[in-house]
Amino acid sequence: MPHSQRGFSLLEAVVALAILAAAGLALFAAMAQSMQMVGRAEDSRNADAAMRNALAWVEQSNPAESPSGELSFPPYSVAWTSALLEPERPSAAGNLQPGLHDVGLYRLRVVLRRDSVVIREFDVRRIGWRQVREPEAL
Repeated sequence: MPHSQRGFSLLEAVVALAILAAAGLALFAAMAQSMQMVGRAEDSRNADAAMRNALAWVEQSNPAESPSGELSFPPYSVAWTSALLEPERPSAAGNLQPGLHDVGLYRLRVVLRRDSVVIREFDVRRIGWRQVREPEAL
């Protein structure tokens, strides 16, 4: 009398579990890599936002009055140094008279750090000014 086979043999169950485990490991590795990529994207977005804030501050600065310095907004800090590219000249008032200020073109080197680690460096050209004359009385 022949035996009829029912269900799975032990070997078939072990092979099925091995295939399931291999697929699970591949899925887990893909998920871990995706999480790392999300973390890097978030770090990059935060660094770009900090760089935009630093650039907005630099646009308000006067390199003739503050040629170097550092500004902190934890966990970020911004340091800058400036170098004169074009010598200072008298500004013009609209009637061919010298204006109240001398102006010069500066190159600002801006370094953005997070927890003392440099994350961005960039150069900006800015006009610096100094008031050297007083307005004339009417």
